[in-house]
Amino acid sequence: MTRAMRSSLLCVLALVPVIAHADCLPPETPALSCTLSNGGQLALCWTPQQARLAYDKAPGGPAEVVVPLGDVTGLTSSDWASSTLISVGGSYEVYLSGQIAGLNLIWDGGGSTSYTCATGSVNGSLAELNEAAIYAPSSKED
Repeated sequence: MTRAMRSSLLCVLALVPVIAHADCLPPETPALSCTLSNGGQLALCWTPQQARLAYDKAPGGPAEVVVPLGDVTGLTSSDWASSTLISVGGSYEVYLSGQIAGLNLIWDGGGSTSYTCATGSVNGSLAELNEAAIYAPSSKED
């Protein structure tokens, strides 16, 4: 195997785990998933220890954020719910109101990016995740 072939193979293998995580993993509980209007996917999943958000910034451009479950702030009401993952560099707010859902990225240095879910593609609820996050320890607690 040539050096160039090894480098190419390593690059492909490095991408496989990120691409494979577009859905919830077996130990995770799905909170919300949808097809984004840009054609990508969004999945918010959680365990008693952490929350994981996987989404496509652009078709074929996956991104993933993992935070301790206690670093999720949530709001659940009768007509609106949101779960915000607070991470280094910004906050990732997943919101849901009926079949309207999406993701707002708010960068610490200013600015934001938004993604919306395609109509009819939203599955799940944020209420169970928000409830569990209340009782989980935050990484900011000493």
